Amino acid sequence: MANLSPTITSDAAVSGLPDAGPHLTATAGRGRAPIDLVAESQVGQDEDGLDLLRRRLRQMVLLFLAAYAAFLLRDILLPHRLGLGFQKVMFLIVTPLQLLLVGVTWSHWANSLKRLRAIELVVLGVFVLTVGSIQFDWMCNWSELPYYVRGDRAMDGQVMVGNTWVIPWFALIVGYPAVVPNTVRRALAIAGCMAIMPVLVTLAAAIVNPELGLSGTWVMFIQYAIWMPLGVGFAAYGAHQAGFLRRQASEAKRFGQYRLTRRLGGGGMGEVYLAEHLLLRRPSVIKVVRPDRANSPAVLKRFEREVQILATLTHWNTVEVFDYGHTADGTFYYVMEYLPGFDLDQLVNAHGALPSGRVVRLLRQLCGALAEAHEAGLIHRDVKPGNVMICRRGGVPDVAKLLDFGLVQGAEDQPDSQVKLTVEGAVLGTPHFMSPEQASGKPTDARSDIYSLGATAYFLLCGKPPFGGGTMEVIAAHMLQEPLPLASACADVPKDLSDVIMRCMAKKPAERFATVMQLDAALAACECARQWGDEQAAAWWAGRECV
Repeated sequence: MANLSPTITSDAAVSGLPDAGPHLTATAGRGRAPIDLVAESQVGQDEDGLDLLRRRLRQMVLLFLAAYAAFLLRDILLPHRLGLGFQKVMFLIVTPLQLLLVGVTWSHWANSLKRLRAIELVVLGVFVLTVGSIQFDWMCNWSELPYYVRGDRAMDGQVMVGNTWVIPWFALIVGYPAVVPNTVRRALAIAGCMAIMPVLVTLAAAIVNPELGLSGTWVMFIQYAIWMPLGVGFAAYGAHQAGFLRRQASEAKRFGQYRLTRRLGGGGMGEVYLAEHLLLRRPSVIKVVRPDRANSPAVLKRFEREVQILATLTHWNTVEVFDYGHTADGTFYYVMEYLPGFDLDQLVNAHGALPSGRVVRLLRQLCGALAEAHEAGLIHRDVKPGNVMICRRGGVPDVAKLLDFGLVQGAEDQPDSQVKLTVEGAVLGTPHFMSPEQASGKPTDARSDIYSLGATAYFLLCGKPPFGGGTMEVIAAHMLQEPLPLASACADVPKDLSDVIMRCMAKKPAERFATVMQLDAALAACECARQWGDEQAAAWWAGRECV
């Protein structure tokens, strides 16, 4: 079933599904003392860096494995390389060794920075040993080498030979910091060690091979003196730039002590992200103003008021706010509890209509949340299945949480407000669940939320909203048509519950329940109210994954 909850001119975002700059201070929190965020911390960066190093090392060991295997295959297949030459023997040794390193890098053993760095050094050590020994053997035993490094064209020959061995060393020195994350100091140290290796190998070969000698290698040393320092410089610069980009990416994903992990959704007013507090390791949800809406005073005012309203509400069935503030660039955000579970729209779409007893249990919880808001003079105006999460909280299954107060209306919404937060005559809300007076743009009171709660219950019990069709058809139907009685639309809905829900959806506000507490009492009196308790709820939640 498609999601039946489009929002008309609504600045409400998906605030309950579930890293901006430092210097943020919370100023509200459910009647508790203000929460001061602690100073900037590196907590969390270590974990991210560890994960990045692990991924990059896995890429590097696979790259080297592919290179060694390719050279081994070449030496086996090419006719002029038949026989067990030294180079072939080396690749026969290092290819399975590299395969072993691949297994180690992917194993649970590689779970700490110290072990990953040890793997890194072993991988580099295998490369240095392989290339260095092959270069030494080639310079000592290649019968045609004296022809190139001595005679009339000795200088050109030495340049050619030197360039041949500069390439693999230079490629590793320059490419290494681009693949493996490292500090500039560490990159310099490793690159410097690798830069010395071709010099030492050539010097050793010149001493061992009298036909080569120092006179046959002096141009090679000049080549090394030019290319190796250049490679080390590129390595240091690459490490610096890679580190800078990683820091930028990390900062872009952080709001003070909160690190964004993934986007959950968004609406006309904000974007919603799953986040984690870096010190407490507590999953949270961060809602921020959409960048393209940040310059609208009305949006910013409504967004800020939404969190201020939420911060004053303490009911167990209302989403809890932890923190809010502005970042250095003016982005407004707030942090609330993460509710791993399902919204009611997702629940019905996935599992169909709900049992009557379960619907009563959920509605009564929402009545409690709305009662607190109404007592404070606040009208939600966007009660719908998508704005109600069910989850397990504190060991209690089937806990309903009311979300998204972005369209809330309070006593301060006066016509002479400098920035009007609600517009008389405008249709604000979600068509399938809005009251007739809301659909017509008239003033609303608590009974409008009761109507929306009834329409939500209708959806939960029947698996479809009271009215179908296009947006304007649905709006007109809420104003002019009577919905099909629940007892007729869904034969398994008890008549007493059907009567309660249909009274909620009366066209005239005076014919509805006057308060949500009256509605709660009527729901409690329904026979099915005792058919779904903690035991049934726990059985339903058993083994279900929450995301």
